[in-house]
Amino acid sequence: MSEYHIINGDCLEILPTLKNKKIDLILTDPPYGLNFPYKSYNDTIPNLKKLIRKFLPLARQITSRIYIMSGITPLHYYPKPDWIFACAWNTTGSYGKYGYTQWMPVLAYGDDLKGFGKINGVLKSDFIFISGGGGVGFMRGKKEREHICPKPLNIVKHLVLRLSNKNDTILDPFLGSRTTLYASQDTGRNCIGIEIDADYCELVKSRCTHRRFLDRDVRYILGNYEFVSSIPSNNGQEE
Repeated sequence: MSEYHIINGDCLEILPTLKNKKIDLILTDPPYGLNFPYKSYNDTIPNLKKLIRKFLPLARQITSRIYIMSGITPLHYYPKPDWIFACAWNTTGSYGKYGYTQWMPVLAYGDDLKGFGKINGVLKSDFIFISGGGGVGFMRGKKEREHICPKPLNIVKHLVLRLSNKNDTILDPFLGSRTTLYASQDTGRNCIGIEIDADYCELVKSRCTHRRFLDRDVRYILGNYEFVSSIPSNNGQEE
């Protein structure tokens, strides 16, 4: 049975409560300090630096493998990673100060998965290329525009396959509108998502908690409420 836990709250307060949980890795996309108009967070560079300083020590108490989609501009605000992973796409849907943005760094703290060649059907490389990027920047679809800065699902799904094993538990302390949890569902991983904005939490619930799968029962934990979604009796998958 897979388990998906959605927590509404400040990750700096929630993370210490998860020390006894089995969490295999953190995969997350924190704010960038670019003054995006979030409702529950003031997205400034000083606040980001403070957040990084507090977040990483807490994260390291929970798991030995942490992967952060840092963004290009805030890259140097983070402590030196053990290695860096890169994602690239061939669209011109987003741009920055120095031209079109067609790649994204992933800062890796801790060891990589064991093995060589292919793992989980994905080449074990420190670089992935996604044709199209799943609609980045102003090329995002209507559903993606419900969050200020979502990551394309196909990129996050590829990262989940590359950086974790089936049945692993992934923690995303900056869940946003769904992407890491949705990708975990699609690939047979468990996921704990923390999101400070209550409206985004409701969006995640509306997008993810009705899903049922042919190969497994699913437990959803939403605050003090939980329920199990069983394998459909008609062998049809609902999404």
